[in-house]
Amino acid sequence: MKNISEQLRNAQNRDRMLALYDAAPYPEVLQSSLPQTTPLLTHWINAVSGNENPALSNNSNLLVAGCGSGAEAFMLANLFPEAKVVGIDFSERSIAKAKELALTSTLSNISFEVADLMSADCKSYDSFDFILCHGVADYVSDPGILMQTLAGCLSEFGVIYMTANSPYHPAGRIRDAFSTLGIPPEAFTDSPDQRLVLQLITQLMGTDAKLLGLGTAPKAYLDVDIFPPIAHHDSMETWSRHAEEAGLYFSGSMDAPIGLLQLSDEQLPMLYKLGKAELSQWLANIYQRPGMQLLFSRKKLNEPNFELPALWDWHPRLDACLGLLPELGEDPNQLRSLTLRFQGLPDFVINSTAYDLEILRRCEGKLSLGQIRKSIAVDGNTDSLVACLYRAYHYGLLSD
Repeated sequence: MKNISEQLRNAQNRDRMLALYDAAPYPEVLQSSLPQTTPLLTHWINAVSGNENPALSNNSNLLVAGCGSGAEAFMLANLFPEAKVVGIDFSERSIAKAKELALTSTLSNISFEVADLMSADCKSYDSFDFILCHGVADYVSDPGILMQTLAGCLSEFGVIYMTANSPYHPAGRIRDAFSTLGIPPEAFTDSPDQRLVLQLITQLMGTDAKLLGLGTAPKAYLDVDIFPPIAHHDSMETWSRHAEEAGLYFSGSMDAPIGLLQLSDEQLPMLYKLGKAELSQWLANIYQRPGMQLLFSRKKLNEPNFELPALWDWHPRLDACLGLLPELGEDPNQLRSLTLRFQGLPDFVINSTAYDLEILRRCEGKLSLGQIRKSIAVDGNTDSLVACLYRAYHYGLLSD
């Protein structure tokens, strides 16, 4: 049990964070010269929950945990107009503004309530099929309690989409540099001298800072992202451990699909033994990005074995987002590629042959890959096919 002094310190830090967000409700605090985006890839998320129980659909209950003035909640309500969307936040001012915005909209499927994710009160909420927790996890007094709260709100086949800063976020180095110069980070007031120090540090960090524009960022942003009273910046492994303790499974991050874009088909076989979580952690340690987009689920993924011949027993289903794929044609080895474009993300490319696309086109979840191959009169290149399937799986285009 935590001692009284630690409990008091956590309460004081919480009150300071609340005051910061009341002064500049999210997402306004993250606008200006540092625009923030939250790419929401429905098919990538639903591939974790499975085709029979999609987390994101018009039949889903959706929760935005730490909604601020409601930007993500309104986005979800527009994307899924028949779903139930609930936004909660510990800031009464933010919720008041969200409710005010809701009154001016035509949406009837959205509601907002004041609730603290560190309180047991949140566990009384309905079971949600999808929980979006964006930009909150780093600034709670106890990450373990946060995961337990979210787990208590999650349905049997639900999915949590969380964004968090990584240990490679520049904030830690900036705070350490301020401390070394005798300026306590918690005493940041944005005086001319302090702003000069910040610009000096970010200039020396250069592109290694990984977040451009920090030297001229507005104080409201710096208060909550660089000099906050609470900042964890935990690793992917640490969040995985918190999830496991809360009865959840880490199901992957965007590091995996983005990382695969840079690899050739010839390089992929050495990664076939890595599932979504393992590949995500392996690539995250290499890339050292400042932020992470993480998925957690109550059900452990039943992942395909990409070693041959075991792979041919998989019964995958192709996501409808690809639309109608071209017919096989006369040459099964004709080189083709699919380019998938998603707002806020790089283009996702699947290098393939006509034969590979024909296999994908027939993935309806009923037949195994072995049966699909037998149903095609011609043979294609096996190495190319397995690489194509592996990419499609990690992009969320193929699922059980």
